[in-house]
Amino acid sequence: MTRRRTLLADLFAAGTLLAAPLLFVALTPEDAHAAEFTDLLDAADDFDDLDESTWDPFDFNIEPSFQYHYSRAKIAREAPCVPEEPFADVPDDQLTTGEARIKNNPRLVVDPGRCDEARTVYNKEMDFTGTRAQLDLKLRAGIYKDLEFHINVPYVFTNTRKLSYDNLDTLNPDNNVDAGNSSVDPRAECPNGESGRCIEREARQSFTAGAAPETHVDELDQFNAYRYFELEDPQTYVRSGFAEPSLGLTWSMFNDERDPTKANLLLGVDYTMPIVPIAKAGNTAVGRGMHELQFTIASSKKFRWVEPYFGVDYTLPISSPNSPINEIDTNNQGQVFIRPPMEGDFTIGAEFIPYEDKQKGQRYGIDLRFRFGYVSEGRDYTPMFDHFAGSECNGKTLADVLPQFDTDGRVSNPNDVGCAWVVRQPSNAENRPVYDLNDGIGSDDTYSSDGIFTVEGHGSFAGLFGLYLQPTKNFQFKAMVELEHQQEHFLTNARTGRDSENEPNDEDNTVDLEGADAAIERNPVYNPTYDSAGERFRVQAYNTWVFMATAALQF
Repeated sequence: MTRRRTLLADLFAAGTLLAAPLLFVALTPEDAHAAEFTDLLDAADDFDDLDESTWDPFDFNIEPSFQYHYSRAKIAREAPCVPEEPFADVPDDQLTTGEARIKNNPRLVVDPGRCDEARTVYNKEMDFTGTRAQLDLKLRAGIYKDLEFHINVPYVFTNTRKLSYDNLDTLNPDNNVDAGNSSVDPRAECPNGESGRCIEREARQSFTAGAAPETHVDELDQFNAYRYFELEDPQTYVRSGFAEPSLGLTWSMFNDERDPTKANLLLGVDYTMPIVPIAKAGNTAVGRGMHELQFTIASSKKFRWVEPYFGVDYTLPISSPNSPINEIDTNNQGQVFIRPPMEGDFTIGAEFIPYEDKQKGQRYGIDLRFRFGYVSEGRDYTPMFDHFAGSECNGKTLADVLPQFDTDGRVSNPNDVGCAWVVRQPSNAENRPVYDLNDGIGSDDTYSSDGIFTVEGHGSFAGLFGLYLQPTKNFQFKAMVELEHQQEHFLTNARTGRDSENEPNDEDNTVDLEGADAAIERNPVYNPTYDSAGERFRVQAYNTWVFMATAALQF
């Protein structure tokens, strides 16, 4: 029988067909339960046919769901690379300050095998392991016909982050990272003059013994042996508690169960509420402190035993007033990113239904799904969040981290000097951003990192396999496994700031990092020790396995 279709319905059906393998085109449509991807609950529904057997006055689901995430990644770090020793023919006493900094840079890679000309390379640094075990309690209710309301309350049993030296290469052990070559957790002292990285020795080479504090502050630019946090004895940070609940509405503009001539078309909006404690240093909360609006459009169409579908999601996050992801200084124009990243996803897949009995409410399905996403640049939590927020360097003053020399000319406080990175970010200051460290000399103000960084935009790819088992109309069991891969991206990517043309002392188009205009132009979240080119951290081989099981009670 020939069916007449509206032009709009044809466009949506055509879009669905493009998302499916070409063989589906040869199959004929069939009345059916929508795919899980596009299914919603309805109420007061008689399908407009006045048939009591199809009357459905009430739909309500209780869906407890358990999911477990397991993530692994490598974290590398930029380093300058040259094919030969720089200024090898120039005596040390004839080098300029800039030339001496280049030649004596402890992170300089001199290796023609890695670079045939001067460029930046990535050095191994850390292994990351993360887990998350979470229970979601989702309640779904049909409001009227093709309109569903739902609410989800998640509880995180455990969320862990662990960082360790990247030393698992058994084939090339010389490439492994330890305290002797790490730029994250080097040794404090080099016993018996051992080679390798050493905070005390590099501090002696960078700072002038007996100089005034103002001189030592200026010499911080020449120092590079920082200890950010402990790696030699790896620490696992554990968090737990309620995550942000969400609520939303889904509306089926077209429904192929009601009208087989049309494809399913869903429009949805969800709102995530930041009403739980926020993850910060000193607590074990898991909240992110963000309002989130997620907009969804999805479509599917069943052809006998297969139902292809596609969907698009867009998430707009807005940080709450007490979130660490906010504008730091309202009088400053230099903070380039003051919001968390936006996210968009495109999903394409198909559900295969080998068996279905509508009279008994039995249905069994197999789901194959692929997702492609993009996360924009913005300030966010990263795999290094807990370790920076919990660093032993937090809470130190400027006087604590400046070098102190003993009578033999050795630095007597190398562990404190290794923490000097914490004072080089204006927003780390206790009460207000400090743009000129010389203003902080003699102050008792402490400095602490909040662990939030400016993360580079990046893409992600995921594949999912799911099973849907519905032995009766009142119960369904769902099981899924997903593998997600995130593209390589910088974890520390803050800009230096913004040039301001309205400042009286502004004579050029560069950002003033010190001086009278620094308080206006310098980015308060910029830290030159890990945000500047050649020093940035980069995540690689970031893969996450997700295992999920759901038991749906359907009324």
